[in-house]
Amino acid sequence: MKDYQIYLLDLDGVVYRGDHLLPGAREFVAWLEATGKTYRYISNNSMQSPTDVAERLRRLGMPAPDERVVTASQAAVDHLAKEQPGQRVWVVGLPPLRRMAARAGLRVLNLARSDAPDDPAAGPETARTVLVGLHRSVTYEDLRLATRAVLAGATLLGVNRDPQLPVEDGVDPGCGAILAALEVASRAHASIIGKPAPTILTDTLDALHADRSRAVMIGDALEMDIAAGHAAGIDTILVLSGLTSPERAAAADPRPTLVLRDLADVLAQAKAGAE
Repeated sequence: MKDYQIYLLDLDGVVYRGDHLLPGAREFVAWLEATGKTYRYISNNSMQSPTDVAERLRRLGMPAPDERVVTASQAAVDHLAKEQPGQRVWVVGLPPLRRMAARAGLRVLNLARSDAPDDPAAGPETARTVLVGLHRSVTYEDLRLATRAVLAGATLLGVNRDPQLPVEDGVDPGCGAILAALEVASRAHASIIGKPAPTILTDTLDALHADRSRAVMIGDALEMDIAAGHAAGIDTILVLSGLTSPERAAAADPRPTLVLRDLADVLAQAKAGAE
């Protein structure tokens, strides 16, 4: 295994499953800390801030400074604020996403309520971008106003395109389900920040001034983590501790750089590569 200097780690299925750490997770991150490697936790979460995710990791006993957590929601607002500072934005999402966008310096037109403009004179038709995250209480009015914004010329930007959200008793509709409804209604195609799009990875690596030849994405999902890593032009490690079976891994095209059992296996290989 190459002596990587930058590790991008997916969370669910790699570091933890539910409220339990997966084998090798704590030891692997402790080794990254001890050896001075750069690492970031990469989450496709479209509802929580990096602080929220870091707190969950700390409760599980993981080293998790806030600045080492990158969520798709924060990545989306940061990307938008960098590309279009101060832009007028209509947000389809829960209050944390609207507040994140406002803190990033964007002019959120519906900060107080998702389904009504704060200022009647600055309705959705005045927005330049519609930002879409997961919204568990989305209404027809939310979809109607966002559609009007896109039809009036706003671009459509999705935090992620996850069709489903895994929950304890099964799956619920994900951010991608809401985004798909808006794409159909507006006949627009959304840009995406989260995985499998590469933007969340490339923006993270750019912020680190990273040499991409020494960076690796570690994930458990071929269609999400590994696809994003390939699109970002970096090496990938698929771990079999989550979504992907050994049979699917063997048939993957394109193939991950490495396929390993879990983070305990990654740690063993990384130690050997660093010698």
